[in-house]
Amino acid sequence: MKSLLIALSAGAALAAGLATTAAAAPGHGYDYGYGHPAPAYGPQRPGPAAPAWVSVGQRQANLQQRIEFGLRTGALTRSEAYRLRAELQSIERLERRYRAGGLNRWEMADLDQRMDGLSRRIFVQNRDDDRRYGHGYGYGHRR
Repeated sequence: MKSLLIALSAGAALAAGLATTAAAAPGHGYDYGYGHPAPAYGPQRPGPAAPAWVSVGQRQANLQQRIEFGLRTGALTRSEAYRLRAELQSIERLERRYRAGGLNRWEMADLDQRMDGLSRRIFVQNRDDDRRYGHGYGYGHRR
């Protein structure tokens, strides 16, 4: 019985040590992908590999790639992909209009916010279970 208690307490101490080590490790938090790390709480030091800024063109290419991938895998229906592409094209037109007079900070923030919203919508639409193949129903579903 005593050896069982020692083994359990050693396991608990090891688990607690691993949890604090993982929490203290910088740069190992959840990453939303495409240059958008999870919001940091408290003082953070940027890692050497963390990109300071992702260009607007690169973000647009990433969003387009995610839409195409969702369409190819069947996670997006054609109408969902059409709406998401139309929104991306709208952001691209707005960017061209902003660039005509030179991008200022407000315009960059506006574009960034719009692309963040589109990124969230792509995420949701890819996981909303109305699939092109089977329309979200299991194989045994009958109407």
